[in-house]
Amino acid sequence: MKKTISHIFTITLLFLTFSCTNYIKPIHTESVSGSENITRKLVFQDGTLDINFYGDYIFDKADKSLIFFTNKDIGSILSNLTIKPSSQILFTYTKSSIYNNMLGFYYAEKSLTDIKTNFAIKTPEKEMQSGLLYTYEYKGYYIMECYRQQEKGVVRFISVNNSAKQAVEKFRLENNNVFFDINAQLWN
Repeated sequence: MKKTISHIFTITLLFLTFSCTNYIKPIHTESVSGSENITRKLVFQDGTLDINFYGDYIFDKADKSLIFFTNKDIGSILSNLTIKPSSQILFTYTKSSIYNNMLGFYYAEKSLTDIKTNFAIKTPEKEMQSGLLYTYEYKGYYIMECYRQQEKGVVRFISVNNSAKQAVEKFRLENNNVFFDINAQLWN
C-alpha cells in the first residue's frame, strides 16, 4: 500500500512539474550597446549569442494582454520536436498585439541533423549552412521556427503570429527582417 501511494505521489509530482512550466516570463538577456537596433545577448550553458531586435520588443516584463498564446500552446509547439530543450533563453513580444511573440530555447549537445531527424515536419522550408527554417500553422496561429547551430548545441527560435489580427504575409515580412536582414550574421 505504501508503495502504491508513493508511486501515485511521484506521478502526481512529475505531472505538476511538467504541466506547470511557465514559458511566458521574462528571461534575463544582457543589452549590447553600439547598434542601431536593440542587441541582446542570449545566454545558455555553452555560450552566448548576440541577436538584433527592433526597438519595440519588450524583454523585462510579461504583459498578458499583449500575449496571445498560452503555456499549453507552447508546450504543444515544443512537442513537435521529440528532444527536450536544455533551457529557455528568450521570451519577447511587442506592444502591438498584431506582431509576433517570440521564444527561444537551447538544446545542448544537439545538431541540426538531430533537429531534422526528430522534428514532426521532416522537410524544412529553408536550409542554410548553419540553420533551418520551418513554417506551419497551429490552432489558427502561424508559426515560424528558426534553428541555429552553435558550437555545442542548437538554438531554437519560435515566432508566433496572431493570425486573427495580422496577415501571414506581414508576419513573414517581420520575421524575415528580424532573422535574415538585421541578423544575417547568424546564417553565415
